[in-house]
Amino acid sequence: MLYGILTMFFGATGIYLYARASSTIRTAKDWPTVPGKILERGVGAQMPGMSRGVVMPLVRYTYVVGDKTYTNDQVYSIRLTGNLADVIKKLVEALPDPVPVHYDPKHPEDSYLVLNPMRAAWVALVFGILASLVGVILVLTGLLNRK
Repeated sequence: MLYGILTMFFGATGIYLYARASSTIRTAKDWPTVPGKILERGVGAQMPGMSRGVVMPLVRYTYVVGDKTYTNDQVYSIRLTGNLADVIKKLVEALPDPVPVHYDPKHPEDSYLVLNPMRAAWVALVFGILASLVGVILVLTGLLNRK
């Protein structure tokens, strides 16, 4: 039964991650854009908690909204997004200069360059549903076998 409870917990975590990611992506996709200037580009640090070789992109850029200039380094709409170093290198080298900067109209200091695809969010949702169902079956089996 403990395995069932743990499996349901991991399933709920997957569903939560889907909800957070899809909400962020849906909101950020409608942000307006302004041209930005790339100050620095390259392969960034290793992603925290990930296996070796999974790195984050490093791109620092400036952009102007109204009469104020902002500097940011967020590449993806979901900040902690990375990939293998060669994939990240291709991504940052392919960014045009000037680069379209998507910014939050309510908080123009918040911006990104690349919208995350929904693919990872869908994977988290499918995993979450399947793990939750397996967890429920394990818990019910455990309860029925107690009698």
